[in-house]
Amino acid sequence: MSSHRRPRRPNAALRLGCIALALLLAAAAALAWNTYEQLRGMRQESERVRAQLMADSLSQRIGHALDIGIPLEGLVGVEALFNQRLGAHAEIQSIALLQGPGKVLWFVERERATKVATGTVADAPITVRGEPRGTVRLALQETGAGPFARSAATLLLPAVLLLAALAFLAARFSEAQGVKLRNHAVRLAMRAIASGRYDRSMVLPHRRGFDLRAQQLGHAVRGVHETLTRVRRLISSLRQTEPQAQRREYLDMLLAEAQGTHRFAEHGLTQVRVVAAEAQSFWASLLITLGAVALLALATSASNAVADLPPLQLALLPAAFIVSAALAAWVTQGRRWPVLSVLFSACAGLAGLALVLASGAWTGYTPLQWLPGVALWCGGFAGAALAACMTVEQVPRRQDFKHAMPRWPKAAMGAWVGATVWLGPALGSVAFTALGGLYGGLALTLPLLCASFLLLRWNEPRSPWRHRVGARAQAQAAAAARSGLRAVSVTACIAAASGLLMVAGWMSATAVPHGLAQAAVASALGVGLLGGLLDPLRRRRHTGAALAMAALVNALALALPGAGAWQIAALSVAALLTAYLLGHAVTSTQRTHHTPASATLLGTALGALLAGGIAAAGLPTTSLLLVATLAVGVSWWAQPRPQPWQPTRKDSDAA
Repeated sequence: MSSHRRPRRPNAALRLGCIALALLLAAAAALAWNTYEQLRGMRQESERVRAQLMADSLSQRIGHALDIGIPLEGLVGVEALFNQRLGAHAEIQSIALLQGPGKVLWFVERERATKVATGTVADAPITVRGEPRGTVRLALQETGAGPFARSAATLLLPAVLLLAALAFLAARFSEAQGVKLRNHAVRLAMRAIASGRYDRSMVLPHRRGFDLRAQQLGHAVRGVHETLTRVRRLISSLRQTEPQAQRREYLDMLLAEAQGTHRFAEHGLTQVRVVAAEAQSFWASLLITLGAVALLALATSASNAVADLPPLQLALLPAAFIVSAALAAWVTQGRRWPVLSVLFSACAGLAGLALVLASGAWTGYTPLQWLPGVALWCGGFAGAALAACMTVEQVPRRQDFKHAMPRWPKAAMGAWVGATVWLGPALGSVAFTALGGLYGGLALTLPLLCASFLLLRWNEPRSPWRHRVGARAQAQAAAAARSGLRAVSVTACIAAASGLLMVAGWMSATAVPHGLAQAAVASALGVGLLGGLLDPLRRRRHTGAALAMAALVNALALALPGAGAWQIAALSVAALLTAYLLGHAVTSTQRTHHTPASATLLGTALGALLAGGIAAAGLPTTSLLLVATLAVGVSWWAQPRPQPWQPTRKDSDAA
């Protein structure tokens, strides 16, 4: 008996994301080419002036030596001087000292793997007491469209992919709050009617006037319920006036048959509110965490503009962020604070920090004095917001409340991982590069304002956002206590891999100056992670094959010497596969392993500290990717194998 596979419906969010990506790429290419054409004459003139100034500087140094009586052929250290200038200025191609029209005394040229065309050439004569003695000839490298395209891609590629990803997520959220929510409510109502349940009706909080299917089905159920109520009253009245016992028994039989076949409410209909709780918590967690991580990345980029941070300190900043988030989540879970109060406080605290950064009050202090404080401040609010959003996801399924499609398991945790690994660092770096510290800090208040607006819209009676955070703390602790050693190891490995990739994405996105390799690795991490979170693999053997391929590619990227196009491609593929597997692990394991936010963040902090140790040892970024792949592989191996004879429960069947 062949299984019939239902054809996949076209995804409007995917189409919108691809269209946005294509339009942004076309706009970025047109902008880069227009800028290149407009600046061509200015660039050539600036290169000529720069080459002439450097040649004049060298001719003055040599002329001073000749002025004190040293002959030109007897000069010592000319080649060392030329090599020093080549090392100090990467744009110089060659330097030569000429005597007469064709006699070359010294010549130094930069060694390149590929042949580089010579660009602007400047000659500076060496004159001693009005008498020409020689000429210094300095040649710069050709700066054509290739270097300009690489620099433009380094700046524009993260911004283009970031905006395209946000457009995709916005479309996915609008579907969950719109058409998918209405379709799911209609399916639930039709399923209840088909099973003979006339004791409840489906209610949508935000009903659209052009789609009243759920409302019409609710009216039909109410009509059937009212008809049964009238029939019950009529039969009760007829039994009192009917003299024949046979007819009274027949009426009782009809009433018992109707009540036995279908389910009706004794005291009125029960209204079941269908809400997209997972989608709402996903978006709230994404916006608040995005603002927190982007503010930290903006502050780090601003500090790197005046003083470069060591790799160990740069890697310990996300570790401090996650440790603060774990502590804040643990404190929040132990309190019975309202969810909306926690989230509004997080938005207000982060917006206040953005205004402080935009005011420039931190310029009088060294980065080591205020960057750890910014990391702790942002991490605390992000961890509290994550605990609140996960509480909304875990609201008990009551008689009058039902979650709607799409069912994203642990959507808040997935949004938190996506924002910390790629979206947040990329947004902060792009904001600082495009707008600077002042306007960049003001621009980063926009995600927090959007989150506040959405929370105000969801603040309605009998909403899951009206619950308190600590209401589920005991249930979470009991679930964690019942979980065995295998479940704990699976969660710990996935959390450690999240911390490792967070540090890798952080170091790639906030590296100054931004190179093409760092931009490609950061973009690949983000795209892969979002792909794994939203569209994971379905079969276990496919996951095992992807893990083996990711480990192989990471090992090859680590073994490739030097830097080049092949290494950039290998790093990008390795980052894409590793991040995709992490997103798949976060999504697939949360259906069976329910752990509190504080425990998950604690494992993430351990992974970030391990990444700091790897960075302190001087190992490359590929080492972080390889260790993260091994951690995800251990979690995959520790998971129990699915039993094919056990029926699988659909997410839409959960009440």
